[in-house]
Amino acid sequence: MRNLDLIGFFSLGLAGGFGHCMGMCHPFVLYISGRFVGERTGYGNLFKPHLAYNAGRVATYGLLGVPAGLLGGMGEAAGKMVGIQKVSAVLAGGFLIVYALLAFTGYNFFNRFENRWVNQRLKGFLGKVQPRSSLLTGVVLGLLPCGLVYGALIAASASGNPLRAAAAMVLFGAGTSVAMLLTALLGNLVMRRRGLFHFLSLVLLLGMGGYFIYNGIRF
Repeated sequence: MRNLDLIGFFSLGLAGGFGHCMGMCHPFVLYISGRFVGERTGYGNLFKPHLAYNAGRVATYGLLGVPAGLLGGMGEAAGKMVGIQKVSAVLAGGFLIVYALLAFTGYNFFNRFENRWVNQRLKGFLGKVQPRSSLLTGVVLGLLPCGLVYGALIAASASGNPLRAAAAMVLFGAGTSVAMLLTALLGNLVMRRRGLFHFLSLVLLLGMGGYFIYNGIRF
C-alpha cells in the first residue's frame, strides 16, 4: 500500500462523509450539540465537543484496522499463490461500486439496515448509557454498522499489515470527519446542499471503487 493508496482512503472518507454520513449520522451531530454544547455560545464551544466526538470515531476506526491488517497478513502468508491481497482490493472496489450504484437508484439496503440501528437501537442505547464525554460517545458510535466502513476495512486488509491498515482507517475516519464538523458548524447551510454533495460523492465513490479494482488486478 503506497502513500497514494493512503490518500485514497482519506478521499474515500471525504466522499462518504458528504454523501452518506452527513445524512445518516446527523442525529448524532444534534445529540452532541444538545448534550455537550447546550446553551453555550460561540464557535469554540461548539467545535470542541464535536472535534472530540470525531476523534473518538477515528480512534475506533484505527483500532478496527489492526485486526483487518492482521487478517490480511495471515491470508497473504497462507496463500500468496491465490493473491489474497489482490482479492481484498477487488472485493472492496466492487463493494463500493455496488454501494454507489444502489444509492443512485434510490434503493440501498445498507441504509435501511443502518437506519434500523440508528432509530431503534442506538438512540435508546445512548439515552440509557449517557456517555460522560463526547470523546467516549465517538468511540462507541465508531462501532455503528456502516457499509462504507465495511468497504474501507476490506480495502485496508489488502495491506497485509496491521499498522498500515490502522493508518488507512484513521485517514478514512479523518475524511468522514470533515463533513461531520461542517454539519455541526454550518448546520442548515450544509444540509440544504446535501443533494449536490450526495451526487458528487457517489461519483467519487465509483471512481474509488474502480481505483481499488485496478490496484487488485494490475500486475
